[in-house]
Amino acid sequence: MRSRRRAAAVLLVSAGLVGTLPPASARADSTVPPAPAPEVLAPLDPSAAPAPTADGVAAKIRRLVRTGLREGAVLVIDPASGQELFSRRAEEPLIPASTTKLATAVAALNVLGPETRIPTSAYADGETLYLVGGGDPTLVRTKGGNPLSGGSASLSELAAAAAAEVSGPVDLVYDTSAFKGPTLGPGWPSSFPAAGVVAPVTALVVDGGRTSPGANARVADPAKQAATAFADLLKQEGVRVTGVSKGRLADGASEVARVESPPVADIVERTLTDSENNYAEALAHLVGGVSLGKPSFSGGAAATVAALQEIGVDTTDVTLADGSGLSRRDRIPASVLADILTAVVEGDDVDLAPIAPGLPVAGLTGTLADRFSTAATRPGRGFVHAKTGTLTGVVSLAGTVLNADGGQLVFAMIGNDVPSLAQARETMDEIASQLATCGCS
Repeated sequence: MRSRRRAAAVLLVSAGLVGTLPPASARADSTVPPAPAPEVLAPLDPSAAPAPTADGVAAKIRRLVRTGLREGAVLVIDPASGQELFSRRAEEPLIPASTTKLATAVAALNVLGPETRIPTSAYADGETLYLVGGGDPTLVRTKGGNPLSGGSASLSELAAAAAAEVSGPVDLVYDTSAFKGPTLGPGWPSSFPAAGVVAPVTALVVDGGRTSPGANARVADPAKQAATAFADLLKQEGVRVTGVSKGRLADGASEVARVESPPVADIVERTLTDSENNYAEALAHLVGGVSLGKPSFSGGAAATVAALQEIGVDTTDVTLADGSGLSRRDRIPASVLADILTAVVEGDDVDLAPIAPGLPVAGLTGTLADRFSTAATRPGRGFVHAKTGTLTGVVSLAGTVLNADGGQLVFAMIGNDVPSLAQARETMDEIASQLATCGCS
């Protein structure tokens, strides 16, 4: 890694399509408490820990790498010094699966800005009411909660606000033009939506495009589903809807209501913790729109590569086709994943800070909640924070680990053509756990 500081973040996705947070005074009580809260955990000072050595790390993980990962790529870095402590095939571009989301997170935070919020709006023009999707992948039908405190915007809230501003029957037109191009990513099987892997990617989606709230399967047309749900909610508010159709916002229409997503920082955290494919794709599309005027799979991929370059990552061997890592056309070396995580650990680019709390915690949260439960991997519980990745024949794990000496290590592992996903996962978890028990100095 070289210099990783981006000069400034772009705060608006496009004119009228992305809002910003209200002033801090409107978001939280700024009253100073009468006395400081007691210190419950001493701050971590990695520089005070003994420096790990390459020999020490190799002694812990070499056998596991050789016998369990076969031809897999492995890289371990000491972020305090930048020293590579263990490396095998780290520069080789491999299919990364969902660890691709680390790159998408970098682009979203540095291009869109951590505090940016994504709107869904209603516009009126005579007897026509327009529902305009801005690309919010977190939108729900009802009971979204406060987006500023971890909730999501809801269509019911938007319908109530819009109903208060219109009278008489309306024809509902929904506009999804904020995103362009195909709704399924390059190389994605057409079966992905029905299987619940991901919904078709559109600028207007509610409840993740699921066939019903809480279901896994996704509908073929999420935008139409959202518009139909909005029409039903309008009717509950006493507005007669004469028809629902897809179209474009008229030039003379006026905005009558809007709801906004949680901040991008919050969406990034959710994306990483739960490996939310649609969240990642929406963020990538928005990044492509801001950077290149191409809010599409190809635009998002190109803009993400450019964002990595801006923080000093060598992207020579990076090939991206989507933002979620579902495409088998994606190629990322383990060294690039490690560079991203090293930038997060170093903290020079404050916009990247949400990536760290977004990483699943071994044995506790997100996609690592049900892992690190065997005798060999249990030592890593709570100490390993890492993004997971899984496709057919592909397993990856990239993150950070607090070692026994109180220092922090960065690691990245990718396995392609693995004969057993379960065995490869277990091996990677054991390697990360060995790093947790290792002082390695």
